[in-house]
Amino acid sequence: MVVAVLGLAAVATLDPATLGASTVHPVAQLIALRSWVALEFAALALGVLLLAALVRRVTRHRPPRLLTLALLLALVAVGHGGILAFRGFDAGQVPAARDAAAGDVTVLSLNILGGAVDPDELRRLVIESGADVVALPESGYDVVAGLAEQLAAAGQEYQAFPGPARISDDRGTGLLVSARLGEYVEVAGAPAGVVRVDSVDATGPPIAAVHPIAPPGIRTGFSGEGHQLDQWRGELDEATAICRDLPGGIVAGDFNATLDHAPLRDVGAYVDASVEAGMGGLGTFPARLPALLGTTIDHVLVDSGAFTVVEGAIVQVSGTDHRAVIVRLAPRA
Repeated sequence: MVVAVLGLAAVATLDPATLGASTVHPVAQLIALRSWVALEFAALALGVLLLAALVRRVTRHRPPRLLTLALLLALVAVGHGGILAFRGFDAGQVPAARDAAAGDVTVLSLNILGGAVDPDELRRLVIESGADVVALPESGYDVVAGLAEQLAAAGQEYQAFPGPARISDDRGTGLLVSARLGEYVEVAGAPAGVVRVDSVDATGPPIAAVHPIAPPGIRTGFSGEGHQLDQWRGELDEATAICRDLPGGIVAGDFNATLDHAPLRDVGAYVDASVEAGMGGLGTFPARLPALLGTTIDHVLVDSGAFTVVEGAIVQVSGTDHRAVIVRLAPRA
């Protein structure tokens, strides 16, 4: 019975969203670190296997329950790794601006840590990739406006939507839209951490840049930070609801959630462009860890009925604790 219960609990970690547990503390925090969970289950399997060997050595009898448990734990470890592998481990190459075909849309999303990112490196990345849409969580009003001015000086015209002037940098979300997509206007009444814009003449896709608040850490969550957890759930629901209400659009930013959290599975016809580009198993945060050991909380979601994903890249940028997500989209005929 004990082995069966432990085995079922281990299997349940593969997809807690189906059980309604993916936004519950501490599962919400743990499932965001799927690569670490895979390693932990592998270590547990090895530990149980060594215990089984010890029991056999002492008793001269094979312990079938321990061997079964070790096998289950190993299979769960493989399952976690397999899910990440299916999403893709290819970091890709930065799409070159010169290679964009007519009608392609290149999207760059990067949490810039309150403006701490190297501005020259960011500007070069925008120009090199030919980004048409630049989503900048934690940007602040001055940072976004300043970047637009620097790009204009380099001959690249962008409309800047920097968010409210008095909002703190850690809650600010900025958005740049290239003049190549035409004129855009900001939509009033967007939720916290969201900038949403529409094409004035409806020739360009509707766009939103998002940044829900982060959930509490595992330790702080246990000490009673329920309000922050509720706020995270609420803001994440609002960010993903945009996808269901924005046909033909692009929604990008730091979602502070992975594809293993239920709200990111309730996005209508939208798909995660990183998965489509074969890089969705790589972590975008924190940048100090290898990408295989990070959590993938930065996303570019696109309406699969309007776009196909041509290519993409996960890119390290100096000065921020996130990696940039860059994808090139082609309009469907």
